Amino acid sequence: MRDKATKEARLRMMRLARGRDTLRTVAGVEQRTSMNDARIALCIARGRDLGDIDATSGHDLSREAYEDVRKSWRWNIQMHGWNEWHERNLNEAVAWWRERRPEFVDGDDWLAGLVKEDSQ
Repeated sequence: MRDKATKEARLRMMRLARGRDTLRTVAGVEQRTSMNDARIALCIARGRDLGDIDATSGHDLSREAYEDVRKSWRWNIQMHGWNEWHERNLNEAVAWWRERRPEFVDGDDWLAGLVKEDSQ
């Protein structure tokens, strides 16, 4: 049952993602609201606790989601090297998580063992 619900929720998100997302029109705001609702549905279908779902955006705020994002950043830096783009966007990603789940970020160095101190 969960696999079918997850598949349906993912398909709905894909359909919604095709639409132009702009907050300058009523249709754009409605599309964004629908996308956020679809994210919530996907999180529920994946078995997330309601406390681990951002009620506004529908993003998964679970520890597992945090670790997946962190792992993805580390993999990309390992594969492509450290550069200004990574620095700017990684800082934004860490700030996003710090705002929502500071207990995950505090004391966690996403770059540990990847980047020499003089490169940071």
